[in-house]
Amino acid sequence: MTSSSASGNLLITGARVLGADGPVDVAIVDGRIASIEPADGGDQLPGALDARGGMLLPGFVECHFHPDKALTRERLGPVDSTSMRESMERGVRIKEGFTRDDIVQRATRALAVGVSHGVTTVVAQIDVDTSIGLMGIEAMLEVRRAFAGALDLQLVAFPQQGVVSDPGAEDLLREALRLGADALGGGPTNEQSPDDYDEHLRRLFAIAAEFDCLVDVHVDMEEDPQQQTLASVARATIAAGWHGRVRASHCCALASYPQALADETIALVREAGIQVCLCPMGNLLLGDTAHEPRGRGASRPKALLAAGVNVALGTDNVNDMWFRFGRLDPAELAMISSLAMGMRTDREVLDAVDMVTTRAAAYAGLTDYGVEPGAVADLVLFEATTIEDVLRGAPGSRKTIKGGRVVAGVDHHTWQGWPVAAGQRVAPVL
Repeated sequence: MTSSSASGNLLITGARVLGADGPVDVAIVDGRIASIEPADGGDQLPGALDARGGMLLPGFVECHFHPDKALTRERLGPVDSTSMRESMERGVRIKEGFTRDDIVQRATRALAVGVSHGVTTVVAQIDVDTSIGLMGIEAMLEVRRAFAGALDLQLVAFPQQGVVSDPGAEDLLREALRLGADALGGGPTNEQSPDDYDEHLRRLFAIAAEFDCLVDVHVDMEEDPQQQTLASVARATIAAGWHGRVRASHCCALASYPQALADETIALVREAGIQVCLCPMGNLLLGDTAHEPRGRGASRPKALLAAGVNVALGTDNVNDMWFRFGRLDPAELAMISSLAMGMRTDREVLDAVDMVTTRAAAYAGLTDYGVEPGAVADLVLFEATTIEDVLRGAPGSRKTIKGGRVVAGVDHHTWQGWPVAAGQRVAPVL
């Protein structure tokens, strides 16, 4: 087979795939995986992509990212407090300076970095409120068109300032859905009182029924046992008959519950068919930092998985008012999250990888996904030859493949040491 990446036909030779006993050759025809066979080790065919034993994973799925806010950290000035409420207030002030072109340029830069890291699908949370109107959605629709063929971008219309607390937000959410947003976002705890949390959910599900759309809710972002809106979301989902059509992100408070309450809440989440996206990397630096011991921002992933709840991971923010770091690299996210979540065994580390690949794909509603015959050829090929090297950022290239075409990639630095003879001491570099 000859190979022409530009046409969606590609032959990848000598790749390592999770679950395979040895290197394999992967043939891609018309943008889909046609076959996976043991590597024959023969002469390299013209145009084939020689993996040289590198890991081939499904394309990364980023399940929770705010591209409209990305790369705005330098606009904040000095930051002496990281409380949730003050971060929201800073966000409102920063948004006053946004323009459509500004959002397009920043989001494009951030997403391009993600694509270079192997991201092929993003679930993007876009602010829709009376402080910014529909500017973010309109800008991100433009960005989505620009990335066509390289990245699938799902847009969630997110009422950052609430709906009860922000009169007019409901009409803006409806218009965002008419314009092309894929899902309705929410954030009950962004309201002012528990009664308003419930009213927030009531209004969200009314809009969801009107537009027959998914609901994607920010829930319990602090490790405070008094925050119990995840259970409220589950009950509202069941009452609305929206089983399997609701996603909940963060869910940090679950980690702080007494065991009986945690078990009861997880059972409700499973009954409602809610999928969960955790954001441990960002939540390590959010939430209640005034008390010890400080939480890990990781919820209860093992208990959720054991109960049959689908769990994915999200970066959340990149260099903005909420999180000063981040580079939209799900390999890095899986590594840091596995530490935060206490996932140590071989199986648990693979679970963390699944949370940015197969489980993330289920969360995003993708079909025909994976490294298997018949799947869409959305892939990321690493020079690193083991999953541990992938997660620890070992040097080497990676290539992003979208629909059988190589669309991006990155070459990392090389770790270099001195050629030291056996037994020779090396003077420290000061």
